Amino acid sequence: MIKSLPSKSLQTLLSKIIDYAGLYPPANLPLGDAIRNFVRYQIDADEWMLSRFIIPAKRLVELSQLAEQVFPREGVLTFSALGRGGKDADEFLENLKQDLEDIHAFRENHDSAVLVDMFEVVLPASALGDNSSTLGLVNAVADVLNKNGMIVFFEASYGEGWQVRAEKLIRSLRKIKDKHVGFKLRTGGVTADAFPSTEQVAWAIASTRDAGIPMKCTAGLHHPVRHYNENVQTKMHGFINVFGAGVLAVAHKLSQEQIKSILEDENPASFVFNNNGFTWKKLRVAASKILHARRQIVSFGSCSFDEPREDLQKIGLLKHL
Repeated sequence: MIKSLPSKSLQTLLSKIIDYAGLYPPANLPLGDAIRNFVRYQIDADEWMLSRFIIPAKRLVELSQLAEQVFPREGVLTFSALGRGGKDADEFLENLKQDLEDIHAFRENHDSAVLVDMFEVVLPASALGDNSSTLGLVNAVADVLNKNGMIVFFEASYGEGWQVRAEKLIRSLRKIKDKHVGFKLRTGGVTADAFPSTEQVAWAIASTRDAGIPMKCTAGLHHPVRHYNENVQTKMHGFINVFGAGVLAVAHKLSQEQIKSILEDENPASFVFNNNGFTWKKLRVAASKILHARRQIVSFGSCSFDEPREDLQKIGLLKHL
């Protein structure tokens, strides 16, 4: 096998960082192709960057039908299940029951060969109204999912009024620290209007840090460093920018404006990694402290596992022998 040679600080920053979402745009792979890729990546030189397979809970029964053909004979495949959500709290809770039934059946069918330890779901906009109802719903959902062995990442639907909804959600999550919960930030999509501004991303990083809750990202982070994308006709966030800003924000208690500056940096040379630590301009975090900060900013979903690592090679951060 070709060996992957990251510096200690880069390996710590990017360890288990990519949740493989090959089912989603722009890849839109059939389930069979996506799960075969995920199984193959388990023995890849860069498998240290790979985390979970992202799949809607309602498709787990379909995956079970493919298991005999594609699951490895040894080892454990780890999954994050996406909930059905709902237009209001009642529909949301009814769909959650179905999600849990699908997850239980999948676990029973495959026993120790699979681990479903994460659940991601968009909360209905109508449920993010007054603080008490939001807190009650989030607390109840977290209680059920935690008892079923899953950390749950809640997302506020993106669009007009997103930050108001996200603020209410984060406030509620902050109040239930005895639960395993987190905040999910949508960082892009296939159209320009799906990308939050650097101000919004910086706000989310600072807000979740201050609340002491983990954050994960989804969509749009295919490339390490911020850049303009001709196909989407907008600037795409870089995962080195976002996660580098995240760990520096934790280590140095950076302001939202300082975080924004890191997110907007389009020069790969600004991000320096060696065995001792990671540096952006005059800000530095020791390699030994990156792991602690990564508990705050967890992972990102990407429909490609190849693009992120190929780009890391292009800018000289990752080498292979």
